[in-house]
Amino acid sequence: MPGQPSRRPSILEIARKAGVSPATVSRAFNQPELLRAETRARIAAVAQRSGFRPNRVGRSLRAGRTRTIGLLLPTLTNPVFADCFEGAEQHARAAGYSVMMSITGYDPSVESASVQALIDHQIDGLILTVGNAARNATLRALDQAGMPHVLAYNESRSHPFVSVDNRAAAHEMVAHLATLGHRHIAFVSGPLAASDRAHRRLLGARASARALGLPALAHLEVQAHTEAGAPALRQLLGRRNAPTALFCSNDLLAASVIAQLATLGVHVPGDVAVCGFDGVKIGAMMVPALSTVEQPSREIGATACALLLARLNGQQPPSVRLPHRIVGGGTASSAAARPRARTSTA
Repeated sequence: MPGQPSRRPSILEIARKAGVSPATVSRAFNQPELLRAETRARIAAVAQRSGFRPNRVGRSLRAGRTRTIGLLLPTLTNPVFADCFEGAEQHARAAGYSVMMSITGYDPSVESASVQALIDHQIDGLILTVGNAARNATLRALDQAGMPHVLAYNESRSHPFVSVDNRAAAHEMVAHLATLGHRHIAFVSGPLAASDRAHRRLLGARASARALGLPALAHLEVQAHTEAGAPALRQLLGRRNAPTALFCSNDLLAASVIAQLATLGVHVPGDVAVCGFDGVKIGAMMVPALSTVEQPSREIGATACALLLARLNGQQPPSVRLPHRIVGGGTASSAAARPRARTSTA
């Protein structure tokens, strides 16, 4: 009757039309490596003409697995996490898995609820970024539930993870700023309680300043992870021995800092240097280009997925720290080390 969905062809019909057994059709979709190429091609052609698709839900229920993994990220407005998603999704798809994603907005309550919803959807495992891996109720719940999981970007002693070495990367960036002549450096971040990555970067930056004999590193904590306010920057730059370089905990925050400095009449890098952390592509398109610590976000996602799939197959691979790279963009040139007029606090 009009309006009714067309009938789904059965595996028996495909077998009859292809001149093979139903078991052979099943192997063509589930274990294609067991069949000859010409047999697979004939079955695929018949299935395509008939509009046949294998019932993966039924197969998953029989196997006790859904071949779906969860991906929990703070946001997709930051290109870092979007790149991570693409890396994980592409690796999962190549391995025959689907990805179900959820966004937390850096909210611990949303984080816990989202993880439970993903578990309720019968995912096989989970890749996630949390606020603080050291004190996290969500990770404890995953352990109690026996849910395989891998952290992305977080570093942990008790949970498998894929990340860069945040402390070492920040240490290296401060050393880079010092070679440009900067002695008074400030670290700008969002709330540290919601990002252990920012906290580790702050620790690395402070350790570098101490090792180099620089004045104590200042820290400006702003209300949002990717947005700075002009009043707080005005106050920071109005201090005695004001910083000549601002090291931001991520690239979007660095871009916001540069925009707010412009409203204050502060030139980058002529008056103050600014650098970030992440290596997002838009940073290279800025004029001048953003100086930053580049981390391989797409590779972080793909490697986290590979680690998770290995754990689903009974392996226990170690955590992975991927290499970072200092990108010396024009926003942190040595010109900022020249004497400059202090910004008014009015």
